[in-house]
Amino acid sequence: MRNTAPTAQPADKLGNISFIAFTLTQYLGAFNDNVFKQMMLFMALSISADDKQGVVMVIFSVPFLLFSGMAGLVSERFSKTTVMRASKVGEWVIMGLGALGFYLQSWELLLFTLFLMGTQSTFFGPAKYGAIPEIVQTSLLVKANGIVQMTTFLAIILGMAFAGILTDSLKGQLWWAGVICMGISILGILTVYQIKPRQANRPDIPFGINPFGNMGRSLKKIWHDKPLLDTVIAASFFWFSGGIVTQAINNYGTRLLGLDERSTSFLLAALSAGIMLGCLLCSLIEKKLGSKRTIILGGVCVAVGEGLLYFTSMPMGMIYTSLLLAGIGSGLYYVPMAAYMQAKPPLGEKGEILGAINFCNYIGIVGSGLVWTALTKLDIPANWSLVGLALSLVVLIVVMLPQLGHLDESLDHET
Repeated sequence: MRNTAPTAQPADKLGNISFIAFTLTQYLGAFNDNVFKQMMLFMALSISADDKQGVVMVIFSVPFLLFSGMAGLVSERFSKTTVMRASKVGEWVIMGLGALGFYLQSWELLLFTLFLMGTQSTFFGPAKYGAIPEIVQTSLLVKANGIVQMTTFLAIILGMAFAGILTDSLKGQLWWAGVICMGISILGILTVYQIKPRQANRPDIPFGINPFGNMGRSLKKIWHDKPLLDTVIAASFFWFSGGIVTQAINNYGTRLLGLDERSTSFLLAALSAGIMLGCLLCSLIEKKLGSKRTIILGGVCVAVGEGLLYFTSMPMGMIYTSLLLAGIGSGLYYVPMAAYMQAKPPLGEKGEILGAINFCNYIGIVGSGLVWTALTKLDIPANWSLVGLALSLVVLIVVMLPQLGHLDESLDHET
């Protein structure tokens, strides 16, 4: 698995073949994940009177808690390119298992497939995010992350919309969706092999069978780095909030607005379209306002957009506009933090630290599944949940985000 090819140097332009192939690989993987996961979320709403979406979110997220430490070590001990290639081959096998689960109509097998999808994503994540600073120079990280996040959320838009179409169109034959996902995985394998190989940063790093790897040490490093810690907390809240919003919008559409799965997917597509637009605009706005003010502006947009969704009697155009506003804010909020978290760890520790950051993010996502399950048990309507998120974000903006001034100077100087 170890790569001995010469290491390509970070490019000073985004038009290089490795970055293009990387972006396409990420796009195809995000599309596949969201087709499958959104179909599972729709099943979770339909198999019983209780909303089982929280179970789906937790099952998908648990591998990130179990294996993020090991994944970080793997991405440093082996070439990140090689890890990404192995992950994409694994994705193809997992999609085949998902097709079997849909064919057998086995909820348990589909949940196991979802767990494996989470495991594959756990190992792909540190290699993926650690590879960006190896592919492009530090001065291009905000712009590169904007492009990657924009195309990722385009994949989410199309993936969720496609999931709604498949769910409506393939009643009783959902295994065809698994076959389609296998085909998309093959395209991902073809694109990932176009990324120029990189050498392993620390091929002799100790590697044991402990799934948590050096997680404790990595978390301790984050804990003692106040600027990085503040950024990780703010980013983890983003993923917690995103997990709640995904489940809330599914419930909001099908149960409060009386929409079918296809139309509900379009609500999520509007949110994702906003995120894509926010990612696209982020580089331009960040140049004028700086990272801290861009993040605060994004947080305000998210809070306003989510808060407006309390009014379920609004015209559909206003509901779509509110989701679009919340999405734009999400892109502005997250992209500068993602760039900083990639640039901050020193070379040779990026995989480990990014694995620990992934761990923190997925504590937020697992928390979103548990919190949503509790909210549904308490019969709290989805629109009230969205208002609660908006108020929580206002508190975060007031208390924590003003402390993120370190982002303004760091991206110009980190190496």
